Amino acid sequence: MSARSTLSWITILLVVSLLSACGGSGTKPGKEQPATPLPAAVIVDRIIEGPILGVKLSKPWGLAATDDGHLFVTDNGNHRLIEFDQTLTPVRDIGGFGSAEGFFNRPTYIAVDQQLNILVTDEGNRRLCRFNSRLSYVESISFYDEEDPLKFGYPSGIATTTYGEIWVGDRDNDRIAVFSNVGSFDRFVGDFGYSGGQVISPEAIRIAPADEFLVCDGGNGRLVFYDEYGNFEREMIDNYLEYPISAAPSGNRWWVVDGSTGRIILISDRGKVLFEIIGQPMGTSRPLAHPSDIAVLPGNRLAIADTGNNRILICKIVRDQE
Repeated sequence: MSARSTLSWITILLVVSLLSACGGSGTKPGKEQPATPLPAAVIVDRIIEGPILGVKLSKPWGLAATDDGHLFVTDNGNHRLIEFDQTLTPVRDIGGFGSAEGFFNRPTYIAVDQQLNILVTDEGNRRLCRFNSRLSYVESISFYDEEDPLKFGYPSGIATTTYGEIWVGDRDNDRIAVFSNVGSFDRFVGDFGYSGGQVISPEAIRIAPADEFLVCDGGNGRLVFYDEYGNFEREMIDNYLEYPISAAPSGNRWWVVDGSTGRIILISDRGKVLFEIIGQPMGTSRPLAHPSDIAVLPGNRLAIADTGNNRILICKIVRDQE
């Protein structure tokens, strides 16, 4: 057998092995088969770690990407927000520990609105902070009611509609708080429970392609979809999901971070697990450690907040071309 033939057979066996792993144990029978080719591999192309704008990256948590490829990161350990340009070069940051305007206490999730304003969950200060596209401070929205101290807990996930309405997860009270486009509290969505629109410990909130809200229902190990009015529409459950902490849309599929197992899972819109990253991704010498967020970047790339390793992984999705 020639060297070329041997190499071809090795390539085929590798692809078959990878695709078999995509459909391994943990999926539920009876779900639809993928309509598009599965990823054959996700390979780490670049690692962002160490000093960023003069300060060593520590516990990166939240990620948000714009359509043109800018990446925003909450550096939780340093209580700051960092912006990277399309080349993933850091261009500016804001923050530091504190409660004054422009400072943070454990910033976590991020959302970008239609005007390219950046909204950050400032968990320790129990507020939401809004910055413009150049990270200049705009305003804060309190997640605390002095007249009713038990009304809100600590904010978790955040998302905003095209009309400026803001959805904020409240993992302490097992529900989602909705604020108007002027920052005033409007209503609650969900409540403690195990079915329908009920949630336990909601984490990341994302806008789905069909103008739905996806909520990572961490305590129930599922993804829950609501319409814009907060009505329950559907759920997505799979044995692979133990405590989904974040998700990012990719066409009609979802990349999901499981905060319990540390897995990164690609799941179809009907709940079929298509692919997973577990342990040590190809292209890096260290396994994932407590990943917390994920974002899809232009050019078929993923950004993963590998929080426990104090780094951000930029990955290329390599598809099977056979």
